Amino acid sequence: MDPIVVLLIARRLVLHLARLTWWPIAKLITLAVILLRPFYLLVTFALLPFIHLAHAIFQLVSLPFTVKWLEQIETLYVFLGIAALIGCITGTTLFIMFKFLSSTLRIDAPIVPDKPIETRTAAQYRAERRAKKEEAVHRLPAITPVVLKKPAGPRRRGLLSQAIIEEEDSDF
Repeated sequence: MDPIVVLLIARRLVLHLARLTWWPIAKLITLAVILLRPFYLLVTFALLPFIHLAHAIFQLVSLPFTVKWLEQIETLYVFLGIAALIGCITGTTLFIMFKFLSSTLRIDAPIVPDKPIETRTAAQYRAERRAKKEEAVHRLPAITPVVLKKPAGPRRRGLLSQAIIEEEDSDF
C-alpha cells in the first residue's frame, strides 16, 4: 500500500474514533445544560439589579476613555505600556537571576550568627577579679607580713592634682 493511502485511512479512523468518544460526552454536556438552565435563569433574575448596577458603574468609569482627545495621546499610552512591560520583564529576570546566583553561591546565608556568643559583663569581670585576688591573699603563707588594708591617712597627691604651667614663647 502506498504511504499516503495508509495515512488517509489512519486519519479517517482517528476522526471516526474521536467522533465516537465525543458523542456521549456531548450528550452529557447537553443534558447538564438542560437540567441546570432553570437554576441559571433563577440566579440571573435574582442578581439582575446588581448586574445593572455594575453595568452602570462600568459605563461611568469608562466615560473618560470614550472621549476624542484620548486618541491623540494613544502613542503615549502605547509607549508607557511597552515601557512598563519591559520593566516588569527585566525586574522579574533580574530577581530570578539574583535568587539563582545567591542560592548557588550561598550568599543568602544570614549574617548574624544563630546564637550570640555569651560574653561576661563588666560586673561579672570585676567579681571574678575580686575573687581571684581574695584567693591569692588566702594562699599566702602566714609567716609573711601582709598588709591587707591600706593605712588610714592622708592620700598621696599624684600628678593629676598639680597644675601644668606653660612657658611663654617669645619671638625676641
